[in-house]
Amino acid sequence: MRSSTIAAEFLSLGHSVHYVGEIEPINLILQRFQEIGISYPVSRPEEIEPCKETDILLIDSYTLKPSDSFITKNRWLVSCSISDNLTPNYDVDLTVRPSLTSHSNGDPKILTGPNHMLLRRSISKNKFNSTKANKPLKILIAGGGTDPSGFCNAVIETITSFSNDFFADVFSENVSVKSQGDPRIKVHPVSLLIDKYAKDCDLAFTLASTLSIELIAREIPIGIAPAFENQINGFQEMVSSGFAAPIGIRDEFGSWDIDKFNLQKLIDSDSFRGELKSRVRGLIDLGGAYRVASKILELSKNQESYSRD
Repeated sequence: MRSSTIAAEFLSLGHSVHYVGEIEPINLILQRFQEIGISYPVSRPEEIEPCKETDILLIDSYTLKPSDSFITKNRWLVSCSISDNLTPNYDVDLTVRPSLTSHSNGDPKILTGPNHMLLRRSISKNKFNSTKANKPLKILIAGGGTDPSGFCNAVIETITSFSNDFFADVFSENVSVKSQGDPRIKVHPVSLLIDKYAKDCDLAFTLASTLSIELIAREIPIGIAPAFENQINGFQEMVSSGFAAPIGIRDEFGSWDIDKFNLQKLIDSDSFRGELKSRVRGLIDLGGAYRVASKILELSKNQESYSRD
């Protein structure tokens, strides 16, 4: 969740954070809430009465109506929205538009570009070790959340037809028994354990989601695919910029068309993986959430001074 990265920065500075709304009870999300110190269950809007003099609103939603009285701008000291092409047009003091390629147009109310990517503090760069002799390629496969689109299953069914020497760690709650029969495949329940395997993998296959950005930040060569509408823009941006290789599409009926050629190339070619890694080296410095939190707090101090005057 993008907003949790900013929440973590606020908490580290001694501020209290309340999550307002509903989330799916996915273990990974709950574990990340616990990791940064946000309690669960979350509050409902009617349980919160904001204080105009002290409270900051951070919106990360596709469904909350801009007319909702809870987010009315004059009820908050400062309001901020995390936005993409599907986000409603909220009336806020600051908009964060995560992007690997966009840059600020000088508008102080908009933060965008690689320097404002919202990533967790625990992310670190990995070591590219697939060129070591006689070592099986280490692959990470994840479908986002519990893997509701069946992405992992579709990828496994393709790569197990290859004769390559690899070992794949798969994080999904939606893998068939048949797909787990290959000794090169190990399926894990979705959890924060994924970070441990991401630190040491040579290659990853995932959706064009927050996880793909985290993997790029770790400077890991990746193959990606879009499963849902809100992933299409990010998929196009990453692929057109050469930051990731396209490995499939999902049709309107929910079936996957996996790009067997690109999967094989990613597994076969050290040089292809090296090219992907070289394009993302130094792209993200992992300070985006801190910069956004600092800007929000700067606005809040300015607003407090204005109110006193």
